[in-house]
Amino acid sequence: MHVEVAEHASRLRDSYDYRRRQSGDSIVHWNGQPSSGSDVAVSVADALRQMALCASPERTIAAVDSALHRKQLTMIEWSAVLAPLPLKLRGMLSRVDSKSESITESVVRTRLAMLGIETRTQVAIRGVGFVDLVIGTALVIEVDGKKYHTDEGQFEKDRRRDARLSALGYRVLRFSYRQVFERWSEVRAAILAAIARGDSTR
Repeated sequence: MHVEVAEHASRLRDSYDYRRRQSGDSIVHWNGQPSSGSDVAVSVADALRQMALCASPERTIAAVDSALHRKQLTMIEWSAVLAPLPLKLRGMLSRVDSKSESITESVVRTRLAMLGIETRTQVAIRGVGFVDLVIGTALVIEVDGKKYHTDEGQFEKDRRRDARLSALGYRVLRFSYRQVFERWSEVRAAILAAIARGDSTR
C-alpha cells in the first residue's frame, strides 16, 4: 500500500487504532505539495504522479490508460503531471491511450512499443466489431483479461469472431492474461514470428 503524507509528517497511525503505528509494509510518500484531493485521499492525478516516480512505466501507463478510459483523468491533467518529469521518463509515459479497455491490453501495447512495434488500439472492423490491437494492416492481437472467459457462449462468440476475421484476410493471435504476465517470452515469439512471415500485411 502506498500512502502520501505531508512532508513534515513523522509517524503514520493505524487506521483502526490511532495509538498504534502503521505496519512497516507500506510505502510512504512525503509530499510538500498541497493535494487536489480530499483530506483523506489524493486526487487521481496526484496518485498517478507518485506512481510515475515509483512504479514501472508499463504499470503506470496501464493505470493512466484506465483512468483516461473511465474519464477519471483528462489528457490535459496527465500532460501537467508529465511536464516536470525527466525527459526520458516523460517520453515513455506519454504513450498512453484512452481507448485501451484492459490492463492486459495496455501492457501488451507498451511491451510491443518497447520492441519498436507500433499498434493501433480498439480498431473497428466491419462485420466483426472492435478488436483489441492491430499491427500493420492485417495482424490482429486479442487479449483476455484476468477473468478468463469460462462462459461457453462467450467462448463460442470469440471463435466466431476469429473465423470471421480470418475470412476477411486477417491473421488473429489470441493470448490469455496468464500468458502475458507469466509467459511473455512465448507471446513475444509468436508475434515476432507472425510479423516475420508477413502476417501484418495483406
